[in-house]
Amino acid sequence: MDNHSHKKKWGQNFIQDENIIQKIIEVISPKSDDNIIEVGPGRGALTKHLINSNQLTVIEIDPILCSYLNEKFQSKLELINDDILNIDLCNYTGYNKIVGNLPYYITTPILFKVLQKSFFKEAVFMVQKEVAERIVASPGNKIYGRLSVMIQAFAEVKREFNISKNIFYPKPKVESTLIKIYIKENNGIKNINIFSNIVKKAFGQRRKILKNSLKDTIPIDTYYKYMNMRPEELTVCDYLEISNNI
Repeated sequence: MDNHSHKKKWGQNFIQDENIIQKIIEVISPKSDDNIIEVGPGRGALTKHLINSNQLTVIEIDPILCSYLNEKFQSKLELINDDILNIDLCNYTGYNKIVGNLPYYITTPILFKVLQKSFFKEAVFMVQKEVAERIVASPGNKIYGRLSVMIQAFAEVKREFNISKNIFYPKPKVESTLIKIYIKENNGIKNINIFSNIVKKAFGQRRKILKNSLKDTIPIDTYYKYMNMRPEELTVCDYLEISNNI
């Protein structure tokens, strides 16, 4: 498989450091009774350590890699040759973990897709370092924004460790970070569309105070005590309060 030509369009970068692989597996902490989905298994660097879980489903978009994985692991896993964004995750309600090295160009839509499925208890993803920093950012931080609020509303997120670009082939242009996500069973959001729209509108004009950015979106009495604040000053709970007031 060493001569497999990586596909740039699918953001393929393969881990080559067994020490890092072991560190990732320690964070995933696979158990014999776990039901796990792995996104983008590539050549199976993580897969071989997950194979003894109760159920393992891997989703790989590259048909050549699918053939390789099928031959390597045979009937020990369920193999799906498709894009994760095309998969109806509601068909996997019995699964408690989802893991993977996410393609950087579609990290955000994958995260939002996964986080709205509370039957996953944990997710362990490798993401771009800058994205991880934005995800865990706190109010008042200049990188605290829409992504921070949306992800933190659905989950508790822990940055585990950074990963050098030098351990991948081909070498990406950016550093990576492993994050562990504990998905909230009850996130307190009454209407996800309203909540999402408020956060989007607020941070779409982040230099404006809320009474200027939200004035044409929702009644002022729903956010009166925050109206003279800028979006980065509000906590996730503040946005939840505004959303649920409607």
